[in-house]
Amino acid sequence: MTLERYSGHADPVAETTVDEWEGPLFIVGMPRSGTKLLRGLLTKHPRIRSLAAETDFLPFIDQWVAQHGEPATTAAFEQLANAMSGANYFNFRPEVRGPFRWQEWRDACNGRFDVSGLFEGFARYELDAERGSGVIWVDKSPAYIRHIPLILRHFPGGRILHIVRDVRDHCVSMRNAWGKDIRRAAWRWGQEVMVAHRQCLIVPERCLEVRFEQLLQNTETQMRRICQFLDLPFSADLTQLSQSVEQRGYAAGRTEIMHDNYRKFETRLTPPEIESIESLAWNCMRAMDYTPIRARQQRTMPALTQYVLKLKDGAHLVASGMSHRGVAAALRFHVTHHRMAR
Repeated sequence: MTLERYSGHADPVAETTVDEWEGPLFIVGMPRSGTKLLRGLLTKHPRIRSLAAETDFLPFIDQWVAQHGEPATTAAFEQLANAMSGANYFNFRPEVRGPFRWQEWRDACNGRFDVSGLFEGFARYELDAERGSGVIWVDKSPAYIRHIPLILRHFPGGRILHIVRDVRDHCVSMRNAWGKDIRRAAWRWGQEVMVAHRQCLIVPERCLEVRFEQLLQNTETQMRRICQFLDLPFSADLTQLSQSVEQRGYAAGRTEIMHDNYRKFETRLTPPEIESIESLAWNCMRAMDYTPIRARQQRTMPALTQYVLKLKDGAHLVASGMSHRGVAAALRFHVTHHRMAR
């Protein structure tokens, strides 16, 4: 997996006012729903810098502080840093950043060691974005779709972009990319997107939902809408990618936006598969204005079935990671991800 630092293509801001909003901005959504595309477009703006790897550890920091208290002393901070050292973020951290130095992270916290201070300090250290620089710092971590209330609680000034993709295309992509079971993918989409959607409706001034299909078909319209939400001037640069953002699927390696990358399910799923997906995500599809074409009502998935399919998906992921990580490393990778992001 090749990553580079997403820092835009220009220096931050030549003129910065005292009251200028500097983030944070979180990009969330189900996997394979366009979060990388959205980040790739946004970081064309000179004021936006995004962490190149997904953090996933905000819930872990929240739990750690709740258990141990704020790490105000050097010793306590080092304890937190050691607990964080196994985070999967560091498996994908760009090498150009050099070795991670927790002392410099501590300095970047600027004397604030609550959850938001720790997390913001981490992001600003990684992005070389000092407070008052005018830089808006961004974290694209799709898994935070399950932690919107946590983000809203710790970052009163933070904003969230929730990108949503048609569940049927989502399932196709999940199976193609990682061999995921489409039934479990559909069920999780229906549950998690619905919860996130309801949470976003409560605070529309802080959460904006973006449709993947609309972003592909009407890129300029959607980017103008996003810029208005972020109080940023629109630029035509925001409608074009400067580099490939995708390593898997139909858009892998492409530097142009694949404007036709939707409704692929019509040729890649059988009618029974479409019916199964739609019935497992029926309620959420209707809430999100996606039209089922085969299912007629919502169907539930028993807890035992969910558990069995979860084991199946987990085993497949571990097996797929063995070739380049080894058995132990693959297991450690997925266990750590679950512990940090839960």
